[in-house]
Amino acid sequence: MLKNNAQLYSSSQDKLAFEPIFFRLDTSEGKQVFGNFLTEGKVSVIHDEIEGQLRELIKSQNPSLKIKPDEYEAHITKHLNGLPIDDYGVWVYYPWSRNLVHLLDEDEFVEVRTNRNQYKITREEQALLKQKKIGIVGLSVGQSIALTIAMERTCGEIRLADFDIAELSNLNRLRTGLHNMGINKTIIAAREILEIDPYLKVKLFHDGLNKQNMDEFFTDGGKLDLFIEVCDGLDIKIESRYKARELQIPVVMDTNDRGMLDVERFDLEPNRPILHGLADGLDPTNIKDLTNEEKIPFILKMVGADTISTRLKASMMEVEQSINTWPQLASSVVLGGALTTDVCRRILLDQYHESGRYYVDLDVLVGDEQPEQNNKNSLSVNPYSPLQQSNLHKFIDQYFAHSKASGLAVGDQQLDKIIDAVLSAPSAGNNQPWKWVYSKNVLFLFHDKYRSWSWGDYYEMGSHMGLGGALENLHLQAEALGLADDIELFPMPDEPRLIAAVHFKKATKINDENAELANHLFTRRTNRKLGPREKISTSFFTQLKQTISEFDKIGIYYTDNDEELDELGEIIAECDKVRLLNELGHEEFYHEIRWNKEQAEQTRDGVEVAAVDITMGDIAGLSVAKDWKPIELLAEWKKGGAFKKMSLKSVKSASAIIIFTIPDFTHPMLINAGKAVQKAWIFANKEGISVHPMLSPAFFFNRLTHGNGIDIPVDVVSNLEKLRERFLNIFPLEEGSKKNKEVFVMKVSKAALMNSKSLRKNKNEMFFKY
Repeated sequence: MLKNNAQLYSSSQDKLAFEPIFFRLDTSEGKQVFGNFLTEGKVSVIHDEIEGQLRELIKSQNPSLKIKPDEYEAHITKHLNGLPIDDYGVWVYYPWSRNLVHLLDEDEFVEVRTNRNQYKITREEQALLKQKKIGIVGLSVGQSIALTIAMERTCGEIRLADFDIAELSNLNRLRTGLHNMGINKTIIAAREILEIDPYLKVKLFHDGLNKQNMDEFFTDGGKLDLFIEVCDGLDIKIESRYKARELQIPVVMDTNDRGMLDVERFDLEPNRPILHGLADGLDPTNIKDLTNEEKIPFILKMVGADTISTRLKASMMEVEQSINTWPQLASSVVLGGALTTDVCRRILLDQYHESGRYYVDLDVLVGDEQPEQNNKNSLSVNPYSPLQQSNLHKFIDQYFAHSKASGLAVGDQQLDKIIDAVLSAPSAGNNQPWKWVYSKNVLFLFHDKYRSWSWGDYYEMGSHMGLGGALENLHLQAEALGLADDIELFPMPDEPRLIAAVHFKKATKINDENAELANHLFTRRTNRKLGPREKISTSFFTQLKQTISEFDKIGIYYTDNDEELDELGEIIAECDKVRLLNELGHEEFYHEIRWNKEQAEQTRDGVEVAAVDITMGDIAGLSVAKDWKPIELLAEWKKGGAFKKMSLKSVKSASAIIIFTIPDFTHPMLINAGKAVQKAWIFANKEGISVHPMLSPAFFFNRLTHGNGIDIPVDVVSNLEKLRERFLNIFPLEEGSKKNKEVFVMKVSKAALMNSKSLRKNKNEMFFKY
């Protein structure tokens, strides 16, 4: 029954009604029309406060008189000049509320209603503003602006454009009642305005602003004097500004974050770049071709991704994770209404002439005093110094003081090929943690701990595996050149930075399989390209295991089961999230990123974004997330699901996940594992299979098991323990007496090779002769 009544009520209303009806009783015809109207039963409530309004009028016209309460009646009678008070002024009927209100007529009404504006706004200025026309597009924020403009009477005509209706979730910032849900925002705003001042002219565009109605909005009935753009759509932001610039109309935009306000004085600067030049490359002809993903970087550039508030940054990273869209607060929206109205008034009164971007940031203006920031730019302080040639020479001299071992002299051309091979090896974050020195027929490998040190590299696990991979490249290239390599691991136990001394001799036999692998040393690349999940034949895995069988005690497991791959995707993604929600892990992650080719060329290390198959929107999101402060909030809120996105997408394209294990967690064993992983990697590339290392589970699980969770918060330790249990349900590494440690997680797939690969340091920085 309630539903039927509601339907009856809804159907009986004209949801598009927003204009009041005026009745003037100064003629007999007007009185008859009004009398007939009253008999129709449309009026629910009559509000007749005309006497009070007349008192205010008389008081405002005689500010120097001290009129006593009992004197007003005589003043009012004189003012009415014989006209019955019921016939004075105008009766205004509001169809949507069925209220009938008795008001002063326009001139007297405006005089009284704006009386408290004087002299912040003079009568002459108020009269000038009455001639102005303001257009507003976007009413989630724009309604507050429109109402403030109406209250202050900053113009005589307001044009409102929005295609949306009011919903319950809008009412955290939209000033309206619950009974207005489902009604156009334009209608709601117009009714609010006209209930404040029925003499204002309001023109509505219920379909929003679009190409078809753009000219009408800006020019019909007279050109706009000022345009306020507060809509969400990037297309309209650009197109409307081009139109405003064409017509030389100033534009004001409020972002309701940090009190940011944009002013573009196209009336004074007709050639001014759109959005202060922040929209370079966009115009009404090409913006339609952009996908939503492609628009994100432009939007972030326009609003200033580096300058938006910490909480908005954090919130943006939760969009489509734990919230549907970015937040907007009533306090910020109302502040925006005040700021925009103030600026618009001064523009229209020729009191303000600049363009620019401004902030009225209450967190800064009314906030706790912040402690002085020290000059430390990095949370992590590297305890090591770069390995200098003088250090290397000292270590080599010490080596030869205790060892007379030498080997076959290697010619320059052969040595160049070997060095090119070792320098092409992969390393964690492409940190290239090595220095190579050739002296007295011995090739020395040093661990430059300055380059590899990181919080994430527990027990120098990743760096030692990378060093092992470089040694495997050496072995394969040497064999292809007809040389045999004899590797002394850790030849000076008191100096762990000396990883290996390599002696060469002529090979007595060439392994054809190794020689074939050597042909693929330089075509190998980390491939993060995403493709569809395609099965790989079991023969590939059989051959892969055979390829690394020479490496003692190195275990290999794999799964290509869809359910297990999906489960691994969740485990890997959760571990990546743990890394990015840790302050040190976050810092190190961003230390590895190279945002463009110029930066990659300059450093020749780290991972260039172009080498990762992610969308422009993902890249923009990464850029926002480089600020630790919003990430700290996400960690505090137990959020951050967006950090799982890339890993989940990557595993979705995995043909299989391969795990490499060792029985003992020692540096020699890690180097051996690195050699096995590198050989497997090269074999996979030879077979047309691409490889993507996904290392966070191995790094965190060993920090958990071998390091007892050192430097990890207790609640995160608990989460990692559960993740590892799930991991062991897929890979039985600890069955029976086995206690294997997972040290490398490798995704393999059939994705196409990429055109971009991470650069390596120049040879003269990494290799020396002594």
